[in-house]
Amino acid sequence: MISWLNSIICLVVLLAINLNAVASEENYQNIWAVKIDGDVYKAKDVARRNNFELIQKARFLVLDGFDNIYILRRKDLPENHRMKRQTIEHDQILKNDSSIIWSEQQRSAIRVKRTILPPPPPPASNKTKRSSSFNDKLRNLWDTTQQFMFSFGMNQNKVLHQFNDELWPSQWHIHSSGFSRFDHGITRVWDMGFTGKGIVVSILDDGLEWNHSDLQANYDHNASYDMNDDDPDPTPRYDMFNSNSHGTRCAGVVSMIPQNKKCGVGAAYHARIGGIRCLDGDVSDIVEANSLAFRNEYIDIYSASWGPSDDGMTVDGPKILAQMALERGITHGRKGRGNIYVWASGNGGSRGDNCNCDGYVSSIYTISINSVSESGRFPWYAEKCSSTLAAAFSSGAFSDKKIATTDIHNTCTREHSGTSAAAPLAAAILALVLEANPNLTWRDIQHLIVCTSEFSPLLDERGWRKNGAGFLFNSRFGFGLLMAESLVRMATRWDPVPEKYICVIQPKQLFQQQVSTNGDIIRVYFLLQQNQPDCPIEFLEHVQIKITLETSKRGNTRMFMFSPQDTLSVLMYPRIKDNSMDGFHNWNLTSVHYWGEKPIGLWRLYIQNSQKDKSVLQLNNVQLILHGVRQPGGCFKHHPFRRYLNEDLISQVTQAPFAEFDENSPQQFDNFFDNYE
Repeated sequence: MISWLNSIICLVVLLAINLNAVASEENYQNIWAVKIDGDVYKAKDVARRNNFELIQKARFLVLDGFDNIYILRRKDLPENHRMKRQTIEHDQILKNDSSIIWSEQQRSAIRVKRTILPPPPPPASNKTKRSSSFNDKLRNLWDTTQQFMFSFGMNQNKVLHQFNDELWPSQWHIHSSGFSRFDHGITRVWDMGFTGKGIVVSILDDGLEWNHSDLQANYDHNASYDMNDDDPDPTPRYDMFNSNSHGTRCAGVVSMIPQNKKCGVGAAYHARIGGIRCLDGDVSDIVEANSLAFRNEYIDIYSASWGPSDDGMTVDGPKILAQMALERGITHGRKGRGNIYVWASGNGGSRGDNCNCDGYVSSIYTISINSVSESGRFPWYAEKCSSTLAAAFSSGAFSDKKIATTDIHNTCTREHSGTSAAAPLAAAILALVLEANPNLTWRDIQHLIVCTSEFSPLLDERGWRKNGAGFLFNSRFGFGLLMAESLVRMATRWDPVPEKYICVIQPKQLFQQQVSTNGDIIRVYFLLQQNQPDCPIEFLEHVQIKITLETSKRGNTRMFMFSPQDTLSVLMYPRIKDNSMDGFHNWNLTSVHYWGEKPIGLWRLYIQNSQKDKSVLQLNNVQLILHGVRQPGGCFKHHPFRRYLNEDLISQVTQAPFAEFDENSPQQFDNFFDNYE
């Protein structure tokens, strides 16, 4: 039996290796996306004179909502011709045509579902990171928090929820039932009458078994499509390995039907659920764009539990069309209020990955969600980065429970895990929020998350800091655990956030900007003057560093930045597996850690080799990009909004700001990073 099982495992591994090899060798397709200055007749003329043809598939002829973008194919190459590398000569032909604004040859990008490897074995000892006296204080804080919430009517289960669904007792992430010391407050939102009615959630994944008996009643065919095979049916492709169960599992987390004696109960069990099949085939920029922009006036929330490889070596993100699709979603989706894109932050923690190397997770248009185990711990597979906004429950260590949900072949499972489970759970919670207040914009939702996420259940973990606006944040969890009840209550009385402004700040000073070796430090200063006319921002949202950095070993690079209020955010941790010499090219490193701060003053960015191995850093270009508002709105309108209980305990948990240190001492930088978290 064991020998047979080992053979199957080896076969699966070999198959995965071969598939990856094929994907990397046959990367580029005989398809170009082009933007042409003219209508479809002009596009046909441009294609004809350059020996291309306009593809006549309706889905590809003109991308829905994308003005003057067309799909061309080279006529002298076979229809399904694959190339190991980009065809520069064909690109040049298109670039030489004055009617073409830009062109992009399509490639089969490597996109992986955020499933996880088996967890490591339990530790040999039962030692905890905190002392017993500290844990006693933590329990006291927890009791006080519960009493505080009860006094405001926030922790009273008006109805004892009992469902006859077979996995309901296992759904600890919805009802704590003694499993966890904290929950998302979902059942209390149900008691308020919100269950996701009228909200449409679509799962971008490997398909959806829409006729599953625990999903079919909530299935919405108008929110579904098969982008891989170009038809309206998102049913997954079945194989002997059940390798396309991921989307069906994610969908169940959102919208399983209650009281039918099957599987479990979705966190938003009256929400309409759709599926967009896009991961079981060539995942090109066109496929991603069509998926992200699909019926964005109809779909409210998109949930994505995938991305570039979480191997600790990859730096990748949305290309031209996918980026345009995200931008269109937030500007035109939901009748101009903006689509909500929920993204799993990544499962590359055991490989030393950093989710700021994933352009989908670090996009300002997405809501990056990390995982928390039932014990309130940072899972072994999860990634740290400065763009994570919040966290939701999922699997954890060896003994921690996973997420119960639907599975293909009309079955059920208790084994859904990783950030793949956390993201759809967050999407379901946000469906409850949108039902409570359908007028919320995509930015309102982000502000609500910042203003209500709770750090109390996560105090066992290190890395908590308080920024200059009083918000607690952590590179592991963002602003904390999503709290459905707090989100909904605040959403019902929410003041819309005002218009957003964007400021691009050029560096005031660069030191050692050409070459940094042997652990030397590149220091970059940005200065924003009071009442600077081209930057009216008074309260920050996202902060980005757009950087072009040449490296001889990218994984040695670490970057961090201080705001004028001395809030420290680590933008890039070293990645020991990343030996690439490609560096970062116009790459956006995003941080949410400065949310609510005032931007006026001196910003300090530091870039350093983490190893003394003669690695070279050359900074070619860098900009500071500030996103924010001129006047207070949302929870800024009543600032200070957050009240944290037991400030004495919080001061023990949060690290102090690093206002002063010797920036000319590489040794101090090493010590600083060793003690940072």
